[in-house]
Amino acid sequence: MFDGLSEREKSDILLELGNIETFDKGDELYRNGALAIILNGKATVKRQNDIGDSITIRAISSGELFGAASVFGDWKDGKSSIIANTSCEILYISEENFCKLIKIYPQISINYIEFLSGRIRFLNRKLDAFTAKTTEERLYEFLLSLSDSEGNIALNFGMAELARRLNVGRTSIYRDIDALQSKKLIKRDGHNFKIRK
Repeated sequence: MFDGLSEREKSDILLELGNIETFDKGDELYRNGALAIILNGKATVKRQNDIGDSITIRAISSGELFGAASVFGDWKDGKSSIIANTSCEILYISEENFCKLIKIYPQISINYIEFLSGRIRFLNRKLDAFTAKTTEERLYEFLLSLSDSEGNIALNFGMAELARRLNVGRTSIYRDIDALQSKKLIKRDGHNFKIRK
């Protein structure tokens, strides 16, 4: 969020906002209506599905942000949860303070738009994964949606959970992984994958 700003500008922002809170492992971090930046620590993003199960979405750590969808407007999300995996320091930024920041530092608004654009692309890849015609396509699109900029994926769950998330049998998952590897679209090493985009 603060890319392109000087160290002095970053320090000024922290002093001006001054809303840094400390949390223990296991604490809930999500605050509806606030943009939050993890200054130190690691956390897990979870979401409750329609039948009440809590599903792990991804891991986040220092330098990452959350709450971007709730900072503006009246939308209230009762299904998201972010749990501290370690002790965490979080900077919360209200809508009012965020508007002040982007007026003073226009680069922050560009960074915010880039972040939101990335999230839209991520969600589009998720849609591709769940609307693909074959299980092989669905697996590839799902892995693509989890990959970093280098095409690396480190799953924090096993093949049974992967099969459950894609709503296919475990046998199909293993067969599709083999097929994608033979096409040189992915490489697999345990729970780690490298994907060719």
